[in-house]
Amino acid sequence: MTATNNRIHDLTLVHPGDRIEVWDQDHLRHAGTVSQAAPHLGVLWILEDATGIPKLIPAQDHRLHHAPPA
Repeated sequence: MTATNNRIHDLTLVHPGDRIEVWDQDHLRHAGTVSQAAPHLGVLWILEDATGIPKLIPAQDHRLHHAPPA
């Protein structure tokens, strides 16, 4: 599991190009690169590493962590 000091609490600190991991309870659900961030809406769009598919991530439903570079 990703270290807690990498946890994202403020979406205004997330920018396109940042790599993040999306956790649901103790399971890694998605990992990818942020393509767009809408902090005022509480969502991010990422390009998922494994599939290359864009994913809409509602931040309130997940734990987000900065990921190490690929």
